[in-house]
Amino acid sequence: MIRRHRRVLPATIVALVLLATTVLLVASCVQLLLGQPPLIPFATLADTGATLQWGSGAVLAAGVGVAVVGLVLLACAWTRGAATVVPLAATEHSTAGTTAHSLRHAVADTARAVDGVHAASATVTPRRVRATVTTPLRDATGLREQVETAVDEQLGAIALDRTPRTRVRVTTARSS
Repeated sequence: MIRRHRRVLPATIVALVLLATTVLLVASCVQLLLGQPPLIPFATLADTGATLQWGSGAVLAAGVGVAVVGLVLLACAWTRGAATVVPLAATEHSTAGTTAHSLRHAVADTARAVDGVHAASATVTPRRVRATVTTPLRDATGLREQVETAVDEQLGAIALDRTPRTRVRVTTARSS
């Protein structure tokens, strides 16, 4: 049930390039039908294409360029996106999940509620939770353990399907 981001950016780029190419071709065809000079000179393109050789540098460079763009798009399609839904513990009758965004805010709010913590942020993946807290205290002994315990209790109350590992980093605010 871990939903992942779609590859929106590469798909949008390909769609816009195809749309622009199609619009140019249709506009040029309509201009030819109306007896006007087209945006894309088809006769010049045909003459240029007839003079090119398969082994020429321009043809090879265009082929390499298209192959590189294709490989980049395939790499974008094959790489996994970040999890957007983290599954909760399944019951007998239902399965559910929570967004990683709301889980990140819950962990940061829990860490911020611990005494001695001035600010907190968190990153969440289905297997790991990292909280970074800032404290104005000069001696932050034991604060990491308190935050870790509070975050673990909050994650237990949320009842995730798989209990993630919790890591807490404490930084002290330096006064200037």
